[in-house]
Parts: sequence; C-alpha cells; structure tokens
Amino acid sequence: MPRTYEEELKYIERINGHCWRIKKGFVPNMNVEGIFYVNNHLEKLMFEELENSTKFGGIGGFLPGMKQIANVAALPGIVGRSVGLPDVHSGYGFAIGNMAAFDYNDPKAIVSPGGVGFDINCGVRLLRTNLT
Repeated sequence: MPRTYEEELKYIERINGHCWRIKKGFVPNMNVEGIFYVNNHLEKLMFEELENSTKFGGIGGFLPGMKQIANVAALPGIVGRSVGLPDVHSGYGFAIGNMAAFDYNDPKAIVSPGGVGFDINCGVRLLRTNLT
C-alpha cells in the first residue's frame, strides 16, 4: 500500500540549512542512506515532486528526485551514500545531479555510465586499459 506524504516525510531529515538525509527504508533494500544538497528553490521543487507523487498512489512513470536518490542507494555494491548534488532534480534513472560510488572489488557491484539517461548524452565515458 502506498504511503501518504506525511508518512514519506518520516524518512526525510534536515541535517542543516541546505542538506537533507534520506533514511534507509524510504525505498526497499536501501544499502546506504541518501543525502541531497539544495537551495531554497530546489528544496521546494524536491518536496513538491514527492508530495505530487503520493497523490496518485505511486501510479505512473514519474519518480521524484528523492525516490531516485533512494533507488540508487539500493544498488548493489554502493559505498558511502547516494548523493544529490546542488543541481539535483528528477531524471531518467538516477536523479540528475545524483552521484554514487561502487566497490570495484564487489562482484555484484554495478557500473552505470548512463544512469541519468542518454537523451542529451548525459552519461560518462569509460575506458579500460592495461596501464597500471
């Protein structure tokens, strides 16, 4: 059963003036916490996205940026936190401005060069060499 906006807010905690924590449990299987940094304008947008997503019971293709940050926190091999940088907003898979690091030595860890999508070439480049 989908949660209400008020229930969702129990998982979101202000750390300081422009920094917010997304607690484990916000989405299933989170391995680490999420954290995001926003100014007043983006803070309003992030919370409006979350509130609007609860009005329709989570039905539809749109995921708010906070949910996307939390989904990245559930990916295998993630270390530290899933971080939303100060330009964070809802994206394709990862939130735009979402950053994460994954343990190279974890055989279940992922590599996701297109985490934010491919439509305007927002990926990264990968190059593997034998150089040490």
